[in-house]
Formats: sequence, C-alpha cells, structure tokens
Amino acid sequence: MKKSIKYAGIAAATLLAVAPVAAPVVSGTTNVQAAATNATTEQSVQTKSANDYMNQFTSSSTVLASELATKGKITPTNGTDTDLDSMNTNNAVLFLSEDANLTTDVANINSTKDASISVTAKSGNVNLTTSSDVNKYLLDETKPEVDITVTLTWYDLNTTKQTITKTIKATRATDATTNELTKLNVAYTTPVSVPLNSTVTDTQLTGTTGMKLTDQNGDGVFAGEMSVSPVYYATYAAAMKNATNTSDTQDTNIVENDKFVKAGTYYQAVTFTATNSNSELAKFISQYQSQPSKYTVYVNGQLATPGYDFTSDANTISVVRTVKVSNTTDSWTTTDTTGVVTTKTASKYYTLKNDDNVTIANRALGANTAWKTDKVRTNQDGVKQYRVATGEWIDADNVVYGENNNNNNNGSGLTEIKTVSGVATLTKPAGYFMTLFGDNGKALDNMMLASQTAWRVDRTAKDANGVTYYRVATGEWLQAGEGVSFK
Repeated sequence: MKKSIKYAGIAAATLLAVAPVAAPVVSGTTNVQAAATNATTEQSVQTKSANDYMNQFTSSSTVLASELATKGKITPTNGTDTDLDSMNTNNAVLFLSEDANLTTDVANINSTKDASISVTAKSGNVNLTTSSDVNKYLLDETKPEVDITVTLTWYDLNTTKQTITKTIKATRATDATTNELTKLNVAYTTPVSVPLNSTVTDTQLTGTTGMKLTDQNGDGVFAGEMSVSPVYYATYAAAMKNATNTSDTQDTNIVENDKFVKAGTYYQAVTFTATNSNSELAKFISQYQSQPSKYTVYVNGQLATPGYDFTSDANTISVVRTVKVSNTTDSWTTTDTTGVVTTKTASKYYTLKNDDNVTIANRALGANTAWKTDKVRTNQDGVKQYRVATGEWIDADNVVYGENNNNNNNGSGLTEIKTVSGVATLTKPAGYFMTLFGDNGKALDNMMLASQTAWRVDRTAKDANGVTYYRVATGEWLQAGEGVSFK
C-alpha cells in the first residue's frame, strides 16, 4: 500500500506569533494618530518601506498548522486596528520568520497619519477571536485549515488610503494519515479437511492456507514472511497461546511418523512476520499495541478480539485454523456425469482437491465461472465433489450443478448452412449454461453461453440427425432445443 505524505507548507520559512503584553483582542485596530507627514519623505521610500514590512509576514504563504502553533501565539485584533507604533512597542501579533525579525524600519510608514495593522483568523466558517481559540484550532487536525490575514493600512503623501493584505494559510497534514494502515483484515481458509492416515505435508504448505492481508481500502498488505506451525493442538486455546512457539510439543496421538493417525478436530497456528521494521505491517502492529482504539484487526471480515481471534507481538500477527481429520481413510464412489458446474459467488475463488482429496496449491476456480464436469464422487462421510479436469475436483458445496444439452451430433460435421439474421435467446433460469459446438459438430471444451442472455445469429446449420444449430460467432454454434428461442 502506498503511503503519501503531503505538506502544503514551505519548511524553510516558519511563521511565529508572539503574544502581546496587553490582554489579547481579536481582529481589530486602534487607530492612533501618527506624527505629521514629513513632506521630505519621498513616496517611493514610503511605499517600499510598507512592502518590506509586510513581506516579512509572508516569507512563506503556507505553513503547517501544528508547527505554527508551537512557535507562539497569534492574537487577532478583534476588528480594532492596532496602531503600527503601538504594535512594535507592545510586540503584539508579530509573525517572525526564521530569517527575518521585523527589523525593517517603520519610520517612513509612521510618518504618514493613521498607519495601522489588523489581524484576523478563520477556520472554515468559524471566526477565531482569541489567541487561545486560534491555537486550539491549529492543534486540532480534524478542523479545516486556518487562514490568518494581516492587513496594513496607511495614507500616502497625497492622503490617499493604501492597504496591503497578506494571508498565511496554516494547512493540515491530512494526507499523512489518509493512506495510513489503520484496519488490517486477515483472511484465511478454515477449516481444512484431511483424510485419516494422510501425511501432514499439505497442511504445512503456505499455499494451502488461503492467507491474505488487506487494508481498509481492500489493498494487499505485504508481510515479509508467512509460516505455518508444524505443531497441532487438541484445543483452540492451546494453539493460540503457543502460536509462535514452533518448538512446543504437540498434543499426543495426533501425528505419528508425519501422518494423522487419530480422527478428530485439531488446531494449527499461521503467522505473518514483518521482517522489515519500516514496513506497513510492522508499523501497524506497533501502533495497534499502543493505540488499540485507533487501529483495528479483522479476521475473515469480522471484527477480531486480541488473544482470542488473533495474537501479536513486536513484529508478528497470528491466527489459528482448524484441521479436521476424517474418522476413516477416504473411500470414494465415482460415477460418470455430463453437465456443467458453476462456482458460487460467496468467495472470490474456490480451491481444488487432487485425487487424494488434498488441496492443490496455487490452483483455484474464480467465482461465478462455469466448468464442464464428467465425473462425480462421494466418500463415506457424504462429501461430494465434481471433477473439472484430470486430477482436479471441486466440492459440491461450492458450485451449482446444471445438466448439459444433449449432444445428438454424431460428429460428422454441420451441413445445410444458410445465411439468416436473428437473435437466439437462452431462456432457462439464471445459473444454466448451454454448450457451444464447433464447425465439425463436436462440443467445444469449456465453451458455453449463460442462460438469460441473447446472441445475434448470422447462420443456421444442421447435423446428420437433423438438429438445428445457430452460429453466434466464427466457429461457435448453439444447438437448438429446449431453453433456446430464435427470432
């Protein structure tokens, strides 16, 4: 997961506000009559002096709010402008940059009458009227950014009113936490079923756990290492307690000579290790342990309780999965079938079993996909599976079975081809699939059309038995019959 931290300020110029000696007021000015205008003062000198003075407030037009709050107090002038001489005398509301200390001579400005300055502060629609309120908003990262406006007003040598306004935007470091890992979901397959007297090898492969870590956005979270405990326990609590203790002695009579010799339900820990201390997982584990109210863990989509649903230490997070050992060795009864199985949609994918009923690593079928099946088998415990490829079986609980179209074609090829224009609609209820045929009249492997769909037809043909076919694509024909309407 990418993490992006954006600071909208320029670090080289930090603004500072120094509290006034007098009680703080907000956004105002007290206009104090300045000395009489010095006729010898050139207008250009006065204007430059005003600009130089105001530029000291804006060495940076933006600054990080939390940083500004630590530098001093910002005192709004409460609608009453403050005389420039008084401001310098009282040190009221002085924004100091690290490379400027308001050393500009203000005499040329004060030589005009009514030179004054005002300060306002606002966050969103809220006007901040005291230095205390300003600081509270600066420190609260949940509040909008704070705009601080400084306005200098004076009259030039022609007694024309002049103003210069500078705005400092105290921004939030919101992007620093937007992509922070705050919610961790640990997904894995449980329970895992194995036959009696089968070896433990497959239950100790990381590829059979279905383990995956995701963040609050559903993006994958990288863990440096994943391990499956070689130790099996008779109780869930024991497995959780010893999740990372791979040298622990497992409960007796479960495994002998690397085989499951006793039927029953057992428990095994699976652990993610953050091998890089700077990784997102490592940071999350550390933050979770110090601030569990801000960071949350989910196990298979459910809010998890530490110590029960999972356990963690300085750099690991562990869960416990269930291993069910059948009470007898598998004895399968296999029969032929002709049909289509469609995977369900509760999971993104469904794992496959080999001929020995062991989960095949790195092999699975996606959700809501259709597959031809030619055999079905049932064991002594009533577990039913369909074969979708040589040596690959899927549990009946994970699919919906539908009968295939009867194939009355003798394979001699399609003839009597005619050009037409129409639409073939598959009318059976959702979940049924119709097999497609090639130009030779033979069924195409794993090529089917779903029910409740319509397809444009440009050719019709017949096989040796007189059965009609509709061409829906080059080399792909749909057999006429029940569940197919052509208009």
